[in-house]
Amino acid sequence: MNGPPPPLVEELSRLGYSLMRLLLARAKEVFAQEGLSLMQAEVLRLVQGGVDLPSRLAEHLEVLPSQVSHLLASLEEAGLLTRHPDPQDRRRVLLRLTPQGEAVQQRLQEAWLRAYGQHLARLSPEELLFFRDLLRKLTEVEGG
Repeated sequence: MNGPPPPLVEELSRLGYSLMRLLLARAKEVFAQEGLSLMQAEVLRLVQGGVDLPSRLAEHLEVLPSQVSHLLASLEEAGLLTRHPDPQDRRRVLLRLTPQGEAVQQRLQEAWLRAYGQHLARLSPEELLFFRDLLRKLTEVEGG
């Protein structure tokens, strides 16, 4: 097998997992300041980004439609999101952020960028660019 030696792969795997856990824990802290779970915050981000159907949310979140329904209900009760019948297909429901939801999403985005930026501040400008390039390379879809 070509590729890096197994001990290096193992170390990189551990480090990658540690970074992921660290960032997830930090994200939970940031989103909890707005009274939201990680999943609720992700729903707001996705809806703001144009995902306007519950079925598409379930796909993006990789959860069951019933779980999306509970998430949407909680966000709707909090006044952050609305569900409306699709005027072109009344069987479908369209999702939209309320003005309050948009404001919360904006605060979440800004808080997350500050928090992640604090971790990235440990790197020099050259290291940041190199890290970006490595992440781009590692996240490219094979054959794409």
